[in-house]
Amino acid sequence: MLSATVSLDFVPMRSLFFQGRPACSAFALVTLGIALLTGGLVGAQEERPEVRLVVEGGIDGWVDPQWPVNVTVRIETDVLLVGELQVVQGRELARLEVEVPADGVRTYEVVVAPPEDQGAILLRVIPDDADDDEPVASAFFRPRIADEEILVGLVGLPRLEQVLGEVRSAVSGDPITPIGVEDASDRLERGEFHQLSYLVLDQPRPLPAGTVSWLKGGGRLVTTSAALETMELDVTSWGRFPGVDTQIGWYGVEEGEVLALDSLTGLDTQVWAKLLRPSHRAALSTRFAEEPVSLTRAALSVETQTPEYLWVPIVVVVYAVLVGPVNLWVLRRRRRLEWAWFTIPVLGLVGVVAFWIVGAGGVNQTFWSHGTVQVAGPSAQTRSAVVAATSRARTLELSFNSEWDVFPEDPDRLSGDSAQPTISEAGVYEYQLSSLGWLSVNAFRRGEPNHMEVALSEQGVAMTNASSSPVIVWGVHAYPKVVMGGGLEPGLTGFVGWDELLASESWWTFGDAFWENNVTREAGSSIRSGPEVIRGLETMAQRSGMVDVPFYAFAVVEEPINYVEVDRRRQVIPGLKLVLVPISAERMGRKGWAFARTVWLDEAAGDFDFEGNRVFAEQWILSYRLPIEHSAPTRLVLGGLDPQFWGPQRRPPVPADDEERSGELRGWEAWDWSASEFVGVDIDQEIDRLRFVAPSGEVLMKVSTARVDMPAPVAAVMMWGDWPS
Repeated sequence: MLSATVSLDFVPMRSLFFQGRPACSAFALVTLGIALLTGGLVGAQEERPEVRLVVEGGIDGWVDPQWPVNVTVRIETDVLLVGELQVVQGRELARLEVEVPADGVRTYEVVVAPPEDQGAILLRVIPDDADDDEPVASAFFRPRIADEEILVGLVGLPRLEQVLGEVRSAVSGDPITPIGVEDASDRLERGEFHQLSYLVLDQPRPLPAGTVSWLKGGGRLVTTSAALETMELDVTSWGRFPGVDTQIGWYGVEEGEVLALDSLTGLDTQVWAKLLRPSHRAALSTRFAEEPVSLTRAALSVETQTPEYLWVPIVVVVYAVLVGPVNLWVLRRRRRLEWAWFTIPVLGLVGVVAFWIVGAGGVNQTFWSHGTVQVAGPSAQTRSAVVAATSRARTLELSFNSEWDVFPEDPDRLSGDSAQPTISEAGVYEYQLSSLGWLSVNAFRRGEPNHMEVALSEQGVAMTNASSSPVIVWGVHAYPKVVMGGGLEPGLTGFVGWDELLASESWWTFGDAFWENNVTREAGSSIRSGPEVIRGLETMAQRSGMVDVPFYAFAVVEEPINYVEVDRRRQVIPGLKLVLVPISAERMGRKGWAFARTVWLDEAAGDFDFEGNRVFAEQWILSYRLPIEHSAPTRLVLGGLDPQFWGPQRRPPVPADDEERSGELRGWEAWDWSASEFVGVDIDQEIDRLRFVAPSGEVLMKVSTARVDMPAPVAAVMMWGDWPS
């Protein structure tokens, strides 16, 4: 028997395939091909068409929470882009039509509402063929608001950034934050520096009108003595800045101030710490507002006249006569009474159709109104809310004069079926309104002409109505006093004396009577509730920082606006305008009072306790501005001119066991300008002007409410002149 043995050696396929030089070359080629394929995919992914957004706003992102913000959006794209730019702020959604060519760049500007809550603003690009949830590019603009720092803008002075970045204010201890102003020429022309506590520049040339207006309205400028001589400013010398050895000139420009140095470089950080202090502008905030304040609320409180159809009763009677007696009389004459079953329904149908056509064409189906606040003075500004409501679904196109910054109202503030706009590049706002829907847009402008003329004298305040509209009510508000005048026809002048103002009721006790006063016009007026509208406008002006002084003359005018075009036609919009004319404390006559403006408060403000109640700050720094030319004794008085408001709460704190019992109220301290420190002072005693009153008239007071039995925010005034004890 034959047998055969077969031996099989199993060799791995990898060894058989890759034996020899050719096999190694093949393996290398396959590996290289895979690598090239993978790299090609990655490269294709990296080189795919892209859309990029670059968003800028404010000064390096720093903005003023009370002013609308111009946001610049630069769109860069590799392919043709036709679509819209969506701007999301809260629940507000505005759409801006965009078109950018392939490999092109275009810049768009959009105005957003004042970022009071410091929330981020989302911007995204949606192509025409994509859904809203499919953006090709998006970016956030996070506005920065100075809270516990002092912003100092530098124009062309990069070497100061490191020096100032190491400085803390000797007054408040806040750090100094220097920021470079890149687009300096444009900003100087417009004067858009309201987010800054100081502007530092050394440019030997006249200042543009916009910057001069910002400075007169309370801005602060640091420059050199040589540059100041060429700026063509009408300054008032306050002498040398106290408390420093360096020769530094101190000047006033209406409400603003200028510091003039020999050189902007080489100063010791301790000198900068004494020069730079917090500004009341930085302390303006709505964090104490219990509810959102909106011009739209005031505009919605105004209603237009209801159409009057006096002919309706006559037509109804005529129709009834035609359908009844006349119809039957005609049929009887023709001896066709059986036709009544046909003529009466036909006449009824014809009447219904006729009434429907006439009614639909005659009723005003779109309701318009506005609420406007205007502040006169060197930093004049005007804000309007334009409101429209419709009884049927329709499309509205709104356009505004180019001088106005326009932004839609945030629906988070209000309730109702409000619409958000699509904005074309030409500045047209298109609204798709549903039935019973409404819209609201806000318009803002600097330097709007004011037609209320106010003249101040030693005797009092005179207001002249130089407009073509009658003034409903006017008066003078001097915290906490208020005096109301009556109506003021065009061309007439009213007068309020200082003595009358001092003898008037305080705002707190007079407020109810003020709003109950009959300031509405005769029957048929377009004002539904004048006092409510006025209160909304006044509150808006105060809380938004439009007017940050306690003394002003006010006038309420029922005046239409005509700077809006609707569907390409000029639209006259009825409503109310509140005009405020600030009055300096220096012009209060031989005796007067200065109101505290907060420049600093500790971190506790704005917090809430476990029960949800607001917790106010325990320490405040307040600024008072006293008359420079007056040398009358000055004293600090809690509660000021309104003892009924404070009443029995005004009593000194109980001293600790290790403290001496004295007449000094240790909760209050005054800034000693020469010694650069806070020193305890007595309440209701004369203030030492040499130590505590600066050449500018400014007095800085620090109060610890933990040591003073009084609620916050703190209310106290400085009085001068011959006051009864």
